[in-house]
Amino acid sequence: MRTVDPTTPEAMADRPRFHGDLRDNSPVAQSADGQYYYVAGYDNVRQVLEDHSHFSKNWGSQLAPMEHLVALNQDPPDFNDFKRLYNSYMSPAGVKRWSADCARIAEEVIDDFESLGSGDLQALFGKPVPAKVTARALGFPEDRVDMYRRWTDSFLDAMIRAPDVQKQVMDEMYAFFDEQFELKRQQLRDAGIETPGREHVGTVIDDSLTSLLLTSQYRGRYLTDEEVRRTIRGFFIGGVDTTGALMLNTLQHLLKRPELWEQVKANPDLVDAAIEETLRIDPPAMGMFRGVVKDVEMAGEVIPKDGRVLFSVLSANRDPNVFKDPDSFRLDRKDGNRHIAFGTGAHFCPGAWTARMEAAIALRIFIRRLPKLRLNGPVEYFPTINFLIVRHFPAAWD
Repeated sequence: MRTVDPTTPEAMADRPRFHGDLRDNSPVAQSADGQYYYVAGYDNVRQVLEDHSHFSKNWGSQLAPMEHLVALNQDPPDFNDFKRLYNSYMSPAGVKRWSADCARIAEEVIDDFESLGSGDLQALFGKPVPAKVTARALGFPEDRVDMYRRWTDSFLDAMIRAPDVQKQVMDEMYAFFDEQFELKRQQLRDAGIETPGREHVGTVIDDSLTSLLLTSQYRGRYLTDEEVRRTIRGFFIGGVDTTGALMLNTLQHLLKRPELWEQVKANPDLVDAAIEETLRIDPPAMGMFRGVVKDVEMAGEVIPKDGRVLFSVLSANRDPNVFKDPDSFRLDRKDGNRHIAFGTGAHFCPGAWTARMEAAIALRIFIRRLPKLRLNGPVEYFPTINFLIVRHFPAAWD
């Protein structure tokens, strides 16, 4: 079996080429450090996501197994019962409850930096907007942006290279989460409510995902704090970093080809197509991990039981067997709806509709408020192997 190293300067400098080489030449390969196996190509990645008899999320979606069978870390059929708690709340219709807040936050953030004329849009926009919107959706304070972003950046950066650091970040996050849980529970106690239910969400306590989880019953009982923490962490990490990356990755594609920027300015309805094409060609989450339940043969190789698999969404979304002209960014694409940037099957990303809505609102406001927007230098990314997260986005708009 071929061994590959996604951390080399060459691999980091051209991630599409690295993942495309995997797909075309060695769709099953082992990492150079021996810690996990890569799986590439559209059909192979779909198998990892949908074949729970061989590939499991029971130990989570990171390299280091953790929180066994807790909340999101379950396979069907048990997971199907759990996700019913929030499915309708996070549906395309459900997330519209936050649309006005998304617009308000985006307008306020642009108000703060518009007069500068130029700057780093990651720090000025890509960082604060998704952090504030995620805080609103979770019922957390909106004014702790720096703390939220420090956690998410550290968490993602440490995912592969420093699990001990990741554990420290999680402990700090969870301590904060527990404080927020207690504030809501105290509000319920102050109102004399001993057995809270969903009817108290938006009335006694705020209308947020955290409130929903604290008042919902799962198989005849309330969720444990561990279950609520794990669920909130999933939405928190995804809501802040990957949604910010989706906004900025989309902007980069449009600004690199000014004719596309002009086209979208003239027809803002094309924003949705631009977002979907960005999700396909540059997915913020390039892949996640699964555990191997039993030996499985794939692409002529055997992946052994108890191994960890990193599935390559980037290779799948650019698979020429599925997408025409897969390496080109096109606003008129007809086959783009087959992308799996949010996964597929039972574990389809529950935050998908929030991310799409937030990015669409933000980009339409950018078009209206900053029509002269242009790149002002090369865009830089965090050196992570399974996330495409912007570190610096130099731009000008005067």
